[in-house]
Amino acid sequence: MTDQNRREFLQHTAGAAGLTSLLSVRSLLGMTPYVSEQWNRTFERSPSQDSNGMVRTQDGNFVVASFTEVGGLAVWLAKFRLDGTKLWDQRIAAVDGVATEVPWDIAEAGDGSLFVATDGDGWNVVKTTPEGEPVWIREWLPRWDDVVDWDSPLQIAGTEDGGCVVAGGIGRGPDDDNYDSMVAATAYGTGGTLIWQRATDVQNSEVQVIDVATDGGSAYVASNPWRNFRVDVFTESNGDTQLNVNLYENDQGARYSGGLYTDAERLPDGGYIVSLNGVGGRRFDGEGNLLWNTVTSIVDSIEEQGSSVTFGANNRVAIVGKVRNSANRPGWILLADSETGEIEELYRFQDTDDGDAYRKAQHVVPTEDGFAVSGLQGRDRGTNTSLWVGSVDIEQDNTPDLLQTVLGVGAVGAGGWAVKRWRADEKGEDDGSSSGWHDRIS
Repeated sequence: MTDQNRREFLQHTAGAAGLTSLLSVRSLLGMTPYVSEQWNRTFERSPSQDSNGMVRTQDGNFVVASFTEVGGLAVWLAKFRLDGTKLWDQRIAAVDGVATEVPWDIAEAGDGSLFVATDGDGWNVVKTTPEGEPVWIREWLPRWDDVVDWDSPLQIAGTEDGGCVVAGGIGRGPDDDNYDSMVAATAYGTGGTLIWQRATDVQNSEVQVIDVATDGGSAYVASNPWRNFRVDVFTESNGDTQLNVNLYENDQGARYSGGLYTDAERLPDGGYIVSLNGVGGRRFDGEGNLLWNTVTSIVDSIEEQGSSVTFGANNRVAIVGKVRNSANRPGWILLADSETGEIEELYRFQDTDDGDAYRKAQHVVPTEDGFAVSGLQGRDRGTNTSLWVGSVDIEQDNTPDLLQTVLGVGAVGAGGWAVKRWRADEKGEDDGSSSGWHDRIS
């Protein structure tokens, strides 16, 4: 057994002592899930690189929105199978003469087309084919000329009929020192026709939109103005506030370092799961009641930041983020039970090879057996980074199977052993990626 393989194992001796040991191990491990990294890939090192959006597509694959500086700053889209095979990539520098440069978010519509919110020559929306070929570009605030302030990021969602809704925080008024903060949303049809545009006032000076979800003709825009979590509902005919939760009222349990929400996902029951500016998350029902509040820490809650949250199989929530206070800025993924908020595992992504020091997790989407993750990989703060894309499966330990074996033979003094998991630091494919494998023996 070598350090290189980093094999973690549990060995049980014979007889009653062995059974006692095994029972204590089962008590410790139970049926606890654990993260198994299946593959990871890195692409195109540049002075600055990020994963700026990620979407699971209807065909079972996923698309990552990033940017490239090769040949000038441009949006870069890449589609992957769940096994890590890259299906295609597209560089979009401009559409109809309008520069795209950097994406904010990406979404898929009901017809398979993709929509990207970009920040180039103004804040715009780009529609592409399912293969990433640009179709049209539109400014996201076409009707208002009194917008004097923008609060990033933009968020976008596709509609069933092939259109989209894009939303963000804005300030409308006579000048930079005199304006009303607002949550704003704009809906476009499949051909780029403006369907509706709406905004609603908020009472705080800064609005950060963190999610847009569409359902029929309605758009649900989640935001975190100041210390609140807010959801506004917009339709073609009106707008209404679904919920507005003050973090410092009604015993919401918000007094911890950080305090702001960073991402949200709307659930089928109208509630939300949100990630925090820390390691943890919350679940609200459709009335804004707090169902659970889960906060933990890796090194220092002030320097930990959750970036993205999603809802996956087996009622499991995944939140990804980074540790900010050190040069290697390791990424992490937290798994929690969606009903109770109980943490199942907090996994830190391993240091990388080839001279790189860290992998920072920025976005996560569900897969059949786990989650796909995207972010950046680099050496030290301020140096060149690469887009990093990977996949993790969620496995269960096999302690009950082992327990059954020992219960059958333990009385006569026989023993057994098990390997919970192990991982090998072997090189993967020729593209310089790394891969791992795991197994359990009983």
